[in-house]
Amino acid sequence: MRATILERLWLENEEALYITKQEFMACYVDWDISPQYTGDVMVAATIIKGSEFHFARFTGDWTLTRADIRRYLEPILAQYGCVTTRVPKEDARMARFIRILGFVPTGEDEFYIHNKLEQLPFKNSGGASCRN
Repeated sequence: MRATILERLWLENEEALYITKQEFMACYVDWDISPQYTGDVMVAATIIKGSEFHFARFTGDWTLTRADIRRYLEPILAQYGCVTTRVPKEDARMARFIRILGFVPTGEDEFYIHNKLEQLPFKNSGGASCRN
C-alpha cells in the first residue's frame, strides 16, 4: 500500500517537482505512510515522521472531521508535545486551514512556511514543549 500511495503522490505532484521519481521516493524512506479509507475507497493518506505531520487528500467527496483530526494529531501531541508541518508559501488555502486548527508559524525557508501546534483548539489536549 505504501508504494501505491507514494506513486499517487508522485503522479499528482510530478510537474511541480524538480527531482527525479527515485529522489522523490527516497525522501520518504523513514516516514510512516498510512492510507485512510471510507468503505473500500482510499480517500486520503497520513504521512508522519516524528512530530512532523502531513495529510494528502485523494478525493473531493470526503470531509475531514474534528474526530479525524484528533485521531491523527493527538498521538503525535502525546508523544512529542507538538505537531509540526510545513506549507508551500503559495498555498494560502492550506495556510488558512492549519491556522484554524491552531498551528502557528515558526519560520520559513525558500519554499515553505514551517508551523507548530501545541494544543488542538477544540479539545483540551496537552501543551508541553516540542520534543523532536
